[in-house]
Amino acid sequence: MILDIILPYKEIFSEEKASAVSITIKNSAEYSVYKSNIRIIGQFVNNPFVGLNFHGIKINKLLHLGNNRSILINYLKLLNTEKETKRIIEIHNRPYLFNLAVRKEKKYPISLHFHNDPRDMKGSKTINQRIFIAQNAAAVYFVSNYIKDCFLEGIINKYSNLHIIPNAIQRTLIKQTFKKKEVLFVGRLVSEKGAHIYVESIRKLVSKHPDWKFIIIGTSKAGNVKLSTSYEKKLIADFDSLGENTKYLGFLPNKKVKQILEQVSILIVPSLWEEPFALTALEGVCSGAAVIASRVGGMKEMLQDTGLLIPKIDSKKLEKSIENLIKDDMLLKQYQNKAWQNYQYNQSDIIKLQDQLREKIIINFFD
Repeated sequence: MILDIILPYKEIFSEEKASAVSITIKNSAEYSVYKSNIRIIGQFVNNPFVGLNFHGIKINKLLHLGNNRSILINYLKLLNTEKETKRIIEIHNRPYLFNLAVRKEKKYPISLHFHNDPRDMKGSKTINQRIFIAQNAAAVYFVSNYIKDCFLEGIINKYSNLHIIPNAIQRTLIKQTFKKKEVLFVGRLVSEKGAHIYVESIRKLVSKHPDWKFIIIGTSKAGNVKLSTSYEKKLIADFDSLGENTKYLGFLPNKKVKQILEQVSILIVPSLWEEPFALTALEGVCSGAAVIASRVGGMKEMLQDTGLLIPKIDSKKLEKSIENLIKDDMLLKQYQNKAWQNYQYNQSDIIKLQDQLREKIIINFFD
């Protein structure tokens, strides 16, 4: 069996510039029993993740009427030159590409993975579009129950090919690590991620707790080394002015971020939008940090027994929650222990379910 995984064009499948979808696919591929049979298709990059079969495509946006369409069309041309075999095509987060693919390619089963709200995405905004997907996909995967519920809004019929496959990270730490007096925000510096709420919440805490360090990692777009938007420029200027115990580290590759997360005491995820299943929050829990997050979207599922969730988050609520943990060592340790002891998203466990579903797809389609 061959598994061809189609990335969205914006995803850069490399250690230096990978964002959430690329990281999720890389994590799952590494632990799949079909690892040697997986081929990942995306825009061409010079230094893709090592150890995985990546096929970079040089796109022609004008000829194919879009970057994502160009990746799919070039992939289908490649497919026509290859020997026919048992194969699954898996498309990530681009329902309109799925709609195009199922009309053009009939020899292989095609699955669709949703990482975001289907109601906001081209090709799945309407009920009829989502019904079409459910009726024609070998499987439809969702990163959380929240995203599945979004897909099913307005749909009456039941479908057996809809599955929850949450994001996952393999915990490689053998025991809880020593935590420094550090509070961290890591993520894209855009308003919906709530970075400004974090900065506002620590305005007083920075001077009240000079023995603690307050950190920000990120830029407005994965891989950016410079601040480019007015939002992030103003945000970091404001953050830097708060005190000497603030530190802005810019954008860092995921491997470095995970190393830093192993030593921070508190991770802040103050999202203002309905997070599907925040990979950053999962990385925090995996590393045994106390996670304070908005009670939104898929985070309500992920952090129910492991993190501190704030409904309708604002800077005042966040400030109080951070200070409570800073001032109470026992409470802080309690949340760190919750994160460590209740972690249930090891990639080696999650991928078993997906591989079993893939096997069933092959059997049902070809036998």
